[in-house]
Amino acid sequence: MNKKITFFIAVTFLLAVTGCQSSSNNNNPSGGSEDSSYEWESGTYFPSIEIPAEIDIQEPVNTGDFSLTTTTGNVTQSGNIYTITKAGTYVAKGVLNGQILVQAGSDDDVELDLEGVTITYDQDSPIKAVTANQFDVSAKANTANLVKDLRAHKPEGTDDNTVGEGAINSKVDMKIKGTGTLYIVGNYNNGIHTSDDLKVQNLNLKCIAYDNALKGNDSVKISSGTIYAISQTGQGIKTKNSDLSSKNNQRGTITIEGGNIQIDSAQDAIEASYDVMINQTSDSVPTTLTLKTGKNSQNKANYDSSKSAKGLKAENQITINKGTIIVAASDDAVHANYGTALENGKTGVGNITINGGALSVASGDDGLHADNTLTINNGTVIITNAKEGLEANHIKIVGGQTFVYGSDDGVNASKKINETPTIEVSGGLLDVAVSNGDTDGIDSNGNFAQTGGVIISRGSPGTNPSHMSTGLDCDGTATINGGTFIAFNGMEKTPTAGSSVLNAKTANATGQGGRPGGGGGGSRPGPRAYEGFTALTASSFAAGNYTLSGDGLNISFLNNYQYATFIIYSANLSLNKEYSLQFEGNAVLSWKQSSSAVTIS
Repeated sequence: MNKKITFFIAVTFLLAVTGCQSSSNNNNPSGGSEDSSYEWESGTYFPSIEIPAEIDIQEPVNTGDFSLTTTTGNVTQSGNIYTITKAGTYVAKGVLNGQILVQAGSDDDVELDLEGVTITYDQDSPIKAVTANQFDVSAKANTANLVKDLRAHKPEGTDDNTVGEGAINSKVDMKIKGTGTLYIVGNYNNGIHTSDDLKVQNLNLKCIAYDNALKGNDSVKISSGTIYAISQTGQGIKTKNSDLSSKNNQRGTITIEGGNIQIDSAQDAIEASYDVMINQTSDSVPTTLTLKTGKNSQNKANYDSSKSAKGLKAENQITINKGTIIVAASDDAVHANYGTALENGKTGVGNITINGGALSVASGDDGLHADNTLTINNGTVIITNAKEGLEANHIKIVGGQTFVYGSDDGVNASKKINETPTIEVSGGLLDVAVSNGDTDGIDSNGNFAQTGGVIISRGSPGTNPSHMSTGLDCDGTATINGGTFIAFNGMEKTPTAGSSVLNAKTANATGQGGRPGGGGGGSRPGPRAYEGFTALTASSFAAGNYTLSGDGLNISFLNNYQYATFIIYSANLSLNKEYSLQFEGNAVLSWKQSSSAVTIS
């Protein structure tokens, strides 16, 4: 009757990771009402996913008299200020307590090669480009170079246009490149700052900044290299503008196409005034992105809970096509705003789209939050800890594998814009669990529809829950016209099933559920009818590995907690066929699908 569906749910992410819930067998996880602002701790939820240690930037020691030479350009010297005045390639060596200043023609391309140089300055940016067409800084092979801003921290709310914002500062397009190592210390404000476009290629870059580590007002693009970026009080990578250039190009995008990038920031790790694009363009140049923010950063003493400390944030939209991304954030791990007034005359669309790659996040708030539409087309998404794992006005699961653990609702469609919230699952895998409390695996404040794919959704753990918590809660319509939906601890909204969708459930999954009656001098609301768990002490489903098998079905998954009831809706169930649910290789449920709806004794 139906095509057989085989789904072995096991994910390898960096190190071996299986399942989506806590690695502990504790059947009484912390309640959703508790403060769940997240701080990474070894052994919490996914002990096998390792967050890299603190970034240790050891400044190199260079010696020798300073020299700045060129065979094609022109350089002048006034005291400890070296000024480049025309196009060409310039080679810097030795130790300078002063400044390299670029004041070339508007059509001039200037390249500054660093060959074992230490440049420090306490009056302005040590390297500063004021006029040129393009300014490139290259750390040459087998050299370690240091650019250190010695100025006191910039007072908050003040601006001085006569001095540079970063240790390396440019008012024109700038590329930082080379196969050597470049150390940046931005004590005044930013590490690397340009008023226009910033590109990073090949470089071994280690940057620590008081505010933003890397800032390109118009755009930031990283194509390769190894980058360690620390922001003591601000953002790791940031753009500012969102208007159109004179060539009608959109400004404000942060693009990462390759490289090993680790960001440690007191506020947002990556903040784009327009879009964030993660798009590994070559298998030979892998993209690995590790982001730690707020209380998870090594600058946690500077964390201000009133300020944003998100992992990836965009004022328009975020697209992830390929790459490996790990986020441990005090705020939303991935966030796209809707309705932000942009300088191009439009407003932010508020979308997040996952087309591939591997994404693992732990968050003190939402895992993935799109004000408008969150779409997962492919790839692997693991929410190891969050208040709400996936949250958006519209949530679309089209493909890939998505694992969610939430201390509040696992998947939540709530009204962020003036449209009815929706959850639509048409393919892939969605595996959801939540903690003890008034929490639902899937909660739509509007409609829910499944036309394909596999969903495993669990309500609050335990065999006698004290909260209204189920695998599916829906305020509007709930329909299942295809795919497979497995629920533990019930469905608060009984879905309307299509003609090809059959269902089966345990005997104690029908009847009155809800909170227990009150005691003492108070009372609680009376029983509420829904298809879900009750206070019965019937057979329960212990923590462990399960396989659901039979004609048309072969699904293996992990439960980390104990549950009371089981329900399945599936277009892959067939009439008059035998099915069983096995726990650790032993059958705990067996039934024959003798009708469209079966109660398992």
